[in-house]
Amino acid sequence: MRQISLIVFALSLYWPLSVAAKITIITTTEDVASIVHEIGGNQVNVSSLIQGNRDPHYAQAKPSMIRQLSRADLLFVIGADMEVGWLPAALRNARNPRIQAGQEAYIDLSRSVDLIGVVTTSVSRADGDVHAKGNPHYWLNPLNGLKMAQVITDTLSQHSPQHSTFFASQLLQFNTKLQTAYAQWQTQLSFLQGKKIMTYHTSLDYLAQAFGFSIVAQLEPKPGIAPTAAHLRGLIKTIKQENIHYLLMEQFYEQGSAKLLQRQTDIRVIRIPQSVGANTEINTYTELFESIVSRFQEAH
Repeated sequence: MRQISLIVFALSLYWPLSVAAKITIITTTEDVASIVHEIGGNQVNVSSLIQGNRDPHYAQAKPSMIRQLSRADLLFVIGADMEVGWLPAALRNARNPRIQAGQEAYIDLSRSVDLIGVVTTSVSRADGDVHAKGNPHYWLNPLNGLKMAQVITDTLSQHSPQHSTFFASQLLQFNTKLQTAYAQWQTQLSFLQGKKIMTYHTSLDYLAQAFGFSIVAQLEPKPGIAPTAAHLRGLIKTIKQENIHYLLMEQFYEQGSAKLLQRQTDIRVIRIPQSVGANTEINTYTELFESIVSRFQEAH
């Protein structure tokens, strides 16, 4: 009986250690969380601060976020000021010194990619929602997903070197799957090459970069500024003159303005998911692009 008790006691000591061995990771978006999950597998516990069906610009620091951050071993952020309106406040209240900005456990993934639209001149609120550090929606180019995955792998390997071989193997699988799928998507969307497209917001430049279409106008007169009647009248003329084929917009934007343009012109409106988790069927980074490709094909 005493021997059994000793065995139970030993197991009780081992069990918390085995659970604690998993790396607790917080990400700001579900896109990053999905890649972390694919690389980290059963060696990580990962959760996102923002749901994929929300506009990441306008999140708010909530008690639930603060609780998540307070327990994190690592924090992966989109960066380029995507989270500037809410993350600093959440981090201050979380009181977790490991993941504060500037610390090794605070990983800004924007530093791993070539950002579009970096502003070198001064900007003001009159210019709209301008990201001076560059357009932060870089995950919408699959090639940037490969770069994000590499940084995630390197970070996990540094934090848990005993599992570095496993992480490297997971990265290889992720890269192979994504590169193969990207080649197929490019073939499926070859009809977009050189097409003139309008977007709602200045958030889809990386998608255009990935699939070869040209963004020639935005429904917003300035980033983050709602379209006015005068601006819409001007867009109607632009659509007709420039022969713009599609209006591409994320699912969370209002649809009234797009429907007006559709009634007045031949433009086709395509509402796409912008993130993993935007719809219940999009649970992985690959599935995000599969859904986007499907929306384009349906409108073609």
